[in-house]
Amino acid sequence: MPNNVSVIIVSHNRGNLLPGAIDSVLSQKFFNFELIIIDDASTDHTAEVVEKYLTDRRVKYYKIKKGSSIAQARNAAWPHVAGKYIAVLDSDDLWSDNLKLEKQFNFLEKNLDVVLVGSGALLIDSEGRELSKVFKPESNSDIKKDFLIKNPFFHSSVMYRFEAIGKIGGYDEKIRFGEDLDLWLRLGKIGQLHNLPEIMIKYRVHGDNESSKHWFGAILDVLRVIKKNRQIYGINRLVFLRKILVKLLEYFKKR
Repeated sequence: MPNNVSVIIVSHNRGNLLPGAIDSVLSQKFFNFELIIIDDASTDHTAEVVEKYLTDRRVKYYKIKKGSSIAQARNAAWPHVAGKYIAVLDSDDLWSDNLKLEKQFNFLEKNLDVVLVGSGALLIDSEGRELSKVFKPESNSDIKKDFLIKNPFFHSSVMYRFEAIGKIGGYDEKIRFGEDLDLWLRLGKIGQLHNLPEIMIKYRVHGDNESSKHWFGAILDVLRVIKKNRQIYGINRLVFLRKILVKLLEYFKKR
C-alpha cells in the first residue's frame, strides 16, 4: 500500500531533542505514513539516536553535507517522498495530538481546493514548560488578509499536497530565514489555505533557533519575502513600511 503521508523532519545537532519529535510522530493513530529524517551534517550523536528507530520500516534516514541554508536541507527530502501529502515537524518541536495526521488528512481529502492546512500550538520553553496557547487565523480569507503582516502558520503544524510542490517548486534556497513563509505565499497563489482551530503541536521557544541567533539577518530575509509578494497580495506601501518599522523595533529590543 502506498504511503498517504510523508512526514519530514530536518535536524542539525539536535540529538537531545530528536527522540521527542520522532516519538510524537510514531505515536500517531494514523498508520499509513513514512517518516523521512534528514540529518543536516550533524556532528553530535544524531545518527546513534536515529539508529534504534530504523527497525520501524516507516522510518528512513538520510545524512547530507551541510548546505548554505535550511531550505536546501528541507528540499533534500523531495527525492525520497512517496506520499500524497507532506507533513512537517521541526526537530525541536512535538506533535501533541495523536490524531493530527488523521484529522488533517481527512480535511484535505474532503476539501480539494485547499492545498495546505495547519493548526494552533502550545508554546513551550527550552525545558518543555508550557507558556501559552496560540491559534492562527482559520479561513483562507482571514489568512491572506494579514499574510504579509504575520506568519499565519506554525511550520511544524502544516500538511500540504505534494503535487503542489511540483507546480511551485520547493523551498527557495536563496532564502536563509523565512523560507517557510515564502513557501506558504507561493502555495496560496494556487489554492486555498486553512488552519484547524485545535492545538496539535508543541512549539519550542528558545534561543537555539537560528532566527533567534541571527535576528537581523532573519528580519532582512522576511522583508525580502514580503517585498517579493506584496503586490500579489495587495499590501500597499504604507503597510509595508509599517512592517519594516515593527521588525526593526523587534530587532533592537533583542539587542
